Amino acid sequence: MGVLETVYIVCLVLGLLYTLISLLFGDALSDWLGHLHLPFAQPILLVSGMTAFGGAGYLLSRYTSLGAFVVLMLAAVIGIALALVSYFLWVKPMSHAENSTGYSMSQLGGKLGEVGTTIPAEGLGEVLLPMISGTTYHMAASLEGQIIPQGARVVVVEVRDHVLYVIPFYTESGEGDGK
Repeated sequence: MGVLETVYIVCLVLGLLYTLISLLFGDALSDWLGHLHLPFAQPILLVSGMTAFGGAGYLLSRYTSLGAFVVLMLAAVIGIALALVSYFLWVKPMSHAENSTGYSMSQLGGKLGEVGTTIPAEGLGEVLLPMISGTTYHMAASLEGQIIPQGARVVVVEVRDHVLYVIPFYTESGEGDGK
């Protein structure tokens, strides 16, 4: 086995190992390696290109009668082509995708909601909050220690220990919001 065949096999094996490790350890490795801000330097592109280079180079050197330089150039072209295809099929479209529809409890401050279960002066009720990913119920307490009836509109003032502290929401005229 020649030196170039060894290089091809090493590239192929490293690419396959990276893929296996990525499958087992999730995004942790990609996050660690993926803080490069150049679009062509993303781990998926480098690894797919390296793996294609190694596989193509090994197969071409083993099963064709092409010269070593021609095999090297063809393998490099195939690796670069696969990396470009990966970029346009996965990386670029995913850069425009929304990161998450999840939310943090700390982001709920200032949200408007509706009381689903009456909130007693001392104790907990439930508040329905509309979110991007749908609606969600959360435990709620009255910040001012007053009873807030079911169906009333409220605003979340603060969040402590996974409990929303709310006050009634009034319109500019000082009256309730019509509920």
